[in-house]
Amino acid sequence: MDVEALYTNISHTDGIQAVRNTIPDDATAQLAAELCAFILTHNYFKFDDNIYLQISGTAMGPRMAPQYANIFMADLEQRFLSSCPLTPLLYLRYIDDIFIIWTHGKESLEKFHHNFNSFHPTINLSLDQSTQEVHFLDTTVQISDGHITTTLYRKPTNRYAYLHASSFHPGHITRSIVYSQALRYNHICSNPSDRDQHLQNLHQAFSKLQYPHEEIRKQINRARRVHRSLLLQDKPKKETNRTPLAITYSPQLKPLQCIIRDLQPILDNDPTLSQALGGRPVLAHRQPANLKHSHQ
Repeated sequence: MDVEALYTNISHTDGIQAVRNTIPDDATAQLAAELCAFILTHNYFKFDDNIYLQISGTAMGPRMAPQYANIFMADLEQRFLSSCPLTPLLYLRYIDDIFIIWTHGKESLEKFHHNFNSFHPTINLSLDQSTQEVHFLDTTVQISDGHITTTLYRKPTNRYAYLHASSFHPGHITRSIVYSQALRYNHICSNPSDRDQHLQNLHQAFSKLQYPHEEIRKQINRARRVHRSLLLQDKPKKETNRTPLAITYSPQLKPLQCIIRDLQPILDNDPTLSQALGGRPVLAHRQPANLKHSHQ
């Protein structure tokens, strides 16, 4: 199921109340609700030299919008599912995309869908159902011989629009794009031969973007060697207290990483600096001026 135009159909009253319902501490809930209300009621934008204020829902641009929509849907679905006599065997959601496994028959599924659509005045959900396969985000979920299998799903509009190899970016960026995409394929595809077929297509796509064949092969093989069981495990986000050193990217600054590494012992030997900086700084790159910036 897919929520139709979720962001613009969350009424301020219901969304802010969902925030209150989610936060157990009353003082924190009140503060969060007030902050959300301020953002929602000051969402001005300019179009054709006219100034507008969005009075319904939230825009997709603000940083709080995904979390706000997530909290609203979590509150809504919990209240709805607790009222249902029949519930899905499995219910998963990613913001406005919902995946369920239903074991109570087609008629009761359609009733479940109808009741969900009637539960809130502005929230409507489309339904795509099948006894063989459905698409969910970038995955096709299939039932084969009584087993659930998964494979990669690409929308018809997908044109492999990755960064071109000649783009003005550090080399590790282009290498990591190939590796991360190959790793995603390894994660999604439950059948190794099916995965390898998709990886061949990926190789061709990066070749057309003028990535070196040997580097493509190296990164794909590196991703293929990662056991899929490791990819399916939840991994806690790594925390670091390393200080970011942000610079505007230039190929001439390539030796900077080596300079930082060579000078690091000076920082380590100073008790004040070593405690303040927390290890070797993380080198981060800002985007340099481009044609768009020059035109502005």
